[in-house]
Parts: sequence; structure tokens; C-alpha cells
Amino acid sequence: MSICVNYSKPSSGELAGEVYGLDVAVNNFLSAWFRHGAQEKFVCLPVDLPSYEHFRELAKAQGVDEGRCIGLDPRTPRHNLENMGLVFRPDPLTNNLIWRREQLRGKGFAACGLVHTMSGERIARAVGELCLAPAGAGDALICPSPAIRDAVQNLWVIYSEYLNEHFGGSYRNPIETPVIPLGTDCEKFARMTTADKRAAQRLALGATADEIVILFVGRLSFATKAHPLALWMAAERAAKLTRKKLRLVMYGYFKPKDMEQHFRTLAADIAKTVRIDFVQNEDPRFPDGLWAGADLFASLSDNVQESFGLTPVEAMASGLPVVVSDWDGYRGGAREGQDGFLIPTLTPPPEAGLDIATHYYNEQNYGVALVGASQSTAVDIARCTEAIRLLAEDDEKRRVMGASGRARARDVFDWRHIIRAYEELWRELMHKRHATPHVPGVPKGWQAAHPAFPNPWKMFASFPSQHLSAEDRIKVVMSNEQIDALLHHEMNYFVPDLLLPHELLDGIIDIMRHAATVSLGDIVNSFPPEERGRIWRSLGWMLKLGICEVV
Repeated sequence: MSICVNYSKPSSGELAGEVYGLDVAVNNFLSAWFRHGAQEKFVCLPVDLPSYEHFRELAKAQGVDEGRCIGLDPRTPRHNLENMGLVFRPDPLTNNLIWRREQLRGKGFAACGLVHTMSGERIARAVGELCLAPAGAGDALICPSPAIRDAVQNLWVIYSEYLNEHFGGSYRNPIETPVIPLGTDCEKFARMTTADKRAAQRLALGATADEIVILFVGRLSFATKAHPLALWMAAERAAKLTRKKLRLVMYGYFKPKDMEQHFRTLAADIAKTVRIDFVQNEDPRFPDGLWAGADLFASLSDNVQESFGLTPVEAMASGLPVVVSDWDGYRGGAREGQDGFLIPTLTPPPEAGLDIATHYYNEQNYGVALVGASQSTAVDIARCTEAIRLLAEDDEKRRVMGASGRARARDVFDWRHIIRAYEELWRELMHKRHATPHVPGVPKGWQAAHPAFPNPWKMFASFPSQHLSAEDRIKVVMSNEQIDALLHHEMNYFVPDLLLPHELLDGIIDIMRHAATVSLGDIVNSFPPEERGRIWRSLGWMLKLGICEVV
């Protein structure tokens, strides 16, 4: 059984130095799969041709021979997917896959998705609506951290409480939620953090030998990433407590652009002893970033949009001790006291958050909703101050913690281990799907492909004057020349896939010509049951064009 990736090329890409986290995560995952995967063939069900071309480009960049990449036609998924053991989407939008599976014969494939973040209406809708999908054994939504797994399951509790209240029954988690962290290329970061690169970066930065460089990497936005105040206040206090010279480098890009003025104004008010620099991630002086030139890494995420936090792991792979908030997926990376320090966080009790949700629903402003939650999320400034002071004053502690973090990144988060975990999970899901007795996910004879895609003649049954029936009799009233003239116009034959092929249509017309009239039931019953919908549509089409008339 084959594994297939249902892939959509990232639409945002990189614009003016902005690196979109989801795009990077998806591209990095696929590149790592091509590099470390045990697949003989890499099968792709693209959403369109550009997506498949991008899939092939990523594979080629990792040395995968073109013959190992197979693209399926997205226009005929029923025929393409029947032989797939598992279909994976590198995002949480698995609903369509699960509904599409109902069109297949037999048990069909296992469906597996990946959720990177749980904030925002679009993601919440997609994950929540899995409660309504015909999911079954072998279906899963991979979460990068226990915190995101809990957020997914908490959302399903919200959905199930509503469904149970209004419709009865007992709703449960619709699919499995295994946890596999994001990965990183540890060899790449080892190459990027050599002694010569450190010297070059510190020279370009103008950092003196006795200066302790604290590095933050990420989007510079207090609304959608991290409010900088706690980190800046802690760095300022630590600078006053130690005899060391401290410099905090904020490396990334401002999003939106007007964030820059806010950041610089606040930094000027806070930084009296510590030096705070802003370096754009497209700065040509630092093609490899500032991983080599830094002495420690700090990031105090306080935003619910964060899910795993890859930059702390990248810092660990760079041999840097880390000072990070004890928040969401951050806490699964560094170990307290071993690879760095986890700084406690605090939020109001859950009942204080309903107004934030209501405000988001009414205003439809995602950024305001994010900052509405983060502005009441506190990070322990005193603990952060002490962590920075300890690391600034103790060269040996920085070295030991950095080495510990590098080893942890190599042993736990390197892509070799992550891809192996994915493929082991996929095999397990496929086995589970095919070892479990098949139970159809929808009622027998259900008149819809999906609740939002019902049978139009079922939903709009009251629209026509009457419906064709098996007892109706029809006759041909056009010559072959007249019929050919009609079919010459594309607008008269616009969705041929829903009708019988030409040769069968010609055969039916010949049969009707040799009989004065023929009942629709006789025509329909002469076809296999799976083709009877097609023949009914074809008969209606012939009546529409005036080829036939009801007697």
C-alpha cells in the first residue's frame, strides 16, 4: 500500500524578507521526507499543476530522481485513491479527504493531517468540523506538542458539548491525536556555527570580545508573536546586576511594517544599560543569521498563535543555551536547568476569556483577538532576569548548557528521527484501518457527497413540475444530422463526464429509432446499477436538447 501526500503549494511564499512559518514548516518537512524517507516512490495528489511542480522541485533539490515522483490527477480522485494505503496532508484540512473516501469501494485509505497552530477561525472550523466527518479507524491529526494536542481535544469538547445538548448521543474525539515534534537539520546548524562564522558575525555586528550577545529570532510583532517588554525589562535589569556588557539583538522582520516604530520607541524607553539592536533577516551581512555570533538565545512567547516554537530548537542545534517562556510547545524543547531555563507564565482563569472570543467573533479581527489574549498573559520578569544574569556571568554554564542542548537537538529533533516517527505512525495507521471491520461512514443511500454538497434533485425536489419515472415513454424526434449540429456547440455538451460516452448515446438513440416508443425503465434497467444515475442524466439531457420527447 502506498503513502500519498495531498499537497498544495504555499501561496504566501517569501515577500520582502517575510518568512511565513507555516510555509517554511511544510517545505522543511517535505524536504526532510525526500532526504530521509524510506519510500520507494513519492506519490503526490496535488491540488493543481503548480503544486505538483513545486513538489517535484523540492524532491529534485534533495537528490530524488524524477522517476520516483508520481503525480495523481486531482480531477479523478476516485480512481487514483483506491490503491492508496494512507493520504497525508501537511495541514489540518483533512475533512475533504475523509468525505472523499466515502466515494471509494472498500475501506479506503487512512487519512492523516498535521496541525501547526490552533489559533484563528479557519483552523478552528477545520479541526472542529472533524466532529461531523465520517472519520474512522486509522485517521489521525498529528500535533507538534502536547499543548497543541490538548488545544485540539479541548475544541472537540466544546463541539461535543453543543452537539450533545442539541442532538443527543455521545460524541467523542473523532480521530487520534499523536504528538510528533517539528524537526530541524542539525548538520546544517553545525555548519552555520563554526568558529570562523562566529568571528565574522561578531565583527559585522561590532560586538567586542567581552560582550554577551543575547539573540531573539522571529517575527517582530507584539500582536502575533511575542510582546517584547518582559524580555527587554529582564535584559535591562540583568545588565544592571552584572559587570558584563549585554547586547540584545532582535533578529527578524516587522509585521506589519508600522510595528517598527512601536518597537523602537519602547526600546528607547527601556534600554538604559542593555543595548538593543534590530537586525532585519534579509540583512546581507548575515546570510546565515546570527546563530554563530550569539552567546545565548532568549524568546518569551506569550501568544496563543505559537504552537511548537522551532527557534528554541534551532538555537539548541546551534549550541546556544536558551531562556524561553514556559509556554505551549516551548516547554517540550529545552529542559529546565539542563539546556537552559524555562520562565514561568501566568494567565487569568478560563472564565475570563469568553469576552475575547465574543470580541473576535463580532469584530472579525484576528490580530486584535491574539493581542487581546496576550496582553493579559504575564511572564515572570524576575526569573528571566536571574536566568540571563546567571548565563551572562558564567562562561562554563553557557558552554555546558549549550552542549547539552545541541546533543538533545541531535538526539530528539533531528529530521532523521522525526521522519522515522512519521513513517512508523503511517504504517500503524494503515494497519489499523485495514484490520478494523469496515463500517460505512454515512447512511445507506445518503443523498449527498458532503453535507454542503447535497444531491441537487433531492434538495430542490419541489422545483420542477414533475419528475421522470420508469413508466414514462419517449421517442426520438431529431435526425442524426440535427443531433450532430447541436453537439457541435460546446455549450450543449458542457459536462460530458456526467453523461454517457458518445458511442453509448448513439446506441441508445438507434434503439429508440427502431421502436415506436420505449419506456425509460427499459433503458435504465439495461445498464449496471452503478451506471443508472448516468443514464437518467443522459435521458434528461436528450430531452433538454429536444432530441427526444416524452410521449
